[in-house]
Amino acid sequence: MAENTVNEPYIKVLIVDDEQLVRKGLRLTTDWPKHHMIVVDDAPNGSIGWDKFLEHRPHVVITDIVMPEMSGIELAQKVRAEAPDTKILFLSCHKDFDYAKQGIQIGITDYIVKTSLDEQKLDQCLDHLHQEIAKQLSKPTGATPDEPSVELSELDEWLIDKKQMARNQFMQRLEKEWNWMTEGGYIIHIFQGGNSPLNRSDVLSFTITEQEDMLLLQSEEDSYFLFCRSQGLQACSEELLRSKINNRSICWRQAGPITSPDQWMSSVHRLHRLKHIEQEFELVNDAHKEDILSAIDYIDQHLYLDLRAADIASKIGVSRSYFSTIFKEATGSSIISFISDRKLERAKALLRSTSFRADEIAEKVGINDAKYFSKWFKKSASLTPGQYRLQTK
Repeated sequence: MAENTVNEPYIKVLIVDDEQLVRKGLRLTTDWPKHHMIVVDDAPNGSIGWDKFLEHRPHVVITDIVMPEMSGIELAQKVRAEAPDTKILFLSCHKDFDYAKQGIQIGITDYIVKTSLDEQKLDQCLDHLHQEIAKQLSKPTGATPDEPSVELSELDEWLIDKKQMARNQFMQRLEKEWNWMTEGGYIIHIFQGGNSPLNRSDVLSFTITEQEDMLLLQSEEDSYFLFCRSQGLQACSEELLRSKINNRSICWRQAGPITSPDQWMSSVHRLHRLKHIEQEFELVNDAHKEDILSAIDYIDQHLYLDLRAADIASKIGVSRSYFSTIFKEATGSSIISFISDRKLERAKALLRSTSFRADEIAEKVGINDAKYFSKWFKKSASLTPGQYRLQTK
């Protein structure tokens, strides 16, 4: 068994295979903690696997080669271009060496034939991966304590423009001078509920943010992210309440305690999304606003699934019938109609801005039958997917 230091971060693994038994088998029967690894997600094809890769940024991708929508070869090429240090392990039922040669050209770490896959062979592969990744993670990143503070543009480049370089810069800071933020700290997203821009002086009368281990960053023109240790949370909350007396349109939302860089990144991103969802929808009933906003966010993040009201209700901790009632009261729309509308909006956006085929877009909005997708789209938009794309290009 490979030795792990106490502070060594877990290695994130993504499994991509169109056979459910293979995915479940690998997840349940492999001793991942032995190699200081954790499976963050799995996917049934390369297309969804790519989305999952962008979501989780795993250190290791274990993928089948022959899959629908996007092959393992294509997935590996995209991963290599996006994150060259990611380790890729090919699984396949095919013994044809051509697949192995393509993998070698791409730069995969190893290649295993499923039919000959045994516990010892996989154990050896994972041990080798662990040793390689542990060396990478232990290397200095080149950042220095005197590097300049984060710029407004960097935060928006990550949250809005989704630039990988900006994301990497935040991760480096979280692993070094900002590591106090991931030791039980809290995030407070402060934003303007009205139409006027929010000035820094409106947010807090902030001598408070000049304290050690507290940071205020601006995002866009109308919001700020405040980061503080747990012992500073009460003082920040009290200061915000005082600010709201002078400016009733100030709103805020909180996340924490934060215990890892990944949780920090996902929490900031989620708070940013919730603010935009709140601005997009004028809820008829605010009585269950946070539950409704969380439900909409969950829908938007999982449009590639066949979403059911019961599953969404379970995620926010209420019964299906109660959820359907409060959702209709707040949005004026049934949950089924709402999901259909969001899928249509996503499909239109993909047709306008990407070169994905109609069947690929269908899968990204949770419709596995391409013919049904075309009929559904034409009924909803009065145009076929092809016609819509031509008219909006």
